[in-house]
Amino acid sequence: MRTKRAILIALVLLVAACGAQVGVQTPLVPPGALTVNVVLFGHSWIWLMQGFQPWAIPNIPSNHIAVDGYPGYTCQQLLPLVASDVPASANAVFVMAATNDVIQGVPVATHVACIKSMIGQMITENPHMRILLSNVPPFAPISLKYIGDKRAAVTAYNQAYAGIPPLYPNNVVLVDMWTPLVDVNGWGLPNILDYGDGIHFGANGRYAVMGVIRDALYSGLAR
Repeated sequence: MRTKRAILIALVLLVAACGAQVGVQTPLVPPGALTVNVVLFGHSWIWLMQGFQPWAIPNIPSNHIAVDGYPGYTCQQLLPLVASDVPASANAVFVMAATNDVIQGVPVATHVACIKSMIGQMITENPHMRILLSNVPPFAPISLKYIGDKRAAVTAYNQAYAGIPPLYPNNVVLVDMWTPLVDVNGWGLPNILDYGDGIHFGANGRYAVMGVIRDALYSGLAR
């Protein structure tokens, strides 16, 4: 009886080991991973991503990923930097450019016009560029101390963002950075937005945030 049990346990362990080995041998790899050029472009969230490339975006060489983040910048401030930071050689660009507009009370229509101008500039540079456009992530409750309650503004912005990709079906993909980070009351999850201000991700949140970006990037490059 003990012999049969020992054999059964050994078989189970062997199957598990084989499954794990298969998983190791078949990682998610975007087409042309070793040759693609990627840009992460936007405000302070992008700035916080510096140095994350080796573990957060595996299979793409780190020297093929540019991280151009500007803390505190609005869309209008980022717009003149597109030409220098997002070259025509970029195969894909991940853009986060709305949070500071929300905080500063920029009207939705004004912001959307800016984003459309940014997208148009990128497509003019490279008609085949994949543009991964992030919507607005939520703010955690502690942010009330710094910026007040911006939940309604975030909702309005994200409703507008949903209508942007259909205007550029061959280039723009919406990256939903709101849904995975929000609770039922519209507040951001404190364990992810753990930088200390309720606005930015911290040491714990970086894994969830970069996971969303990585999955969107690999999926976008596969299209």
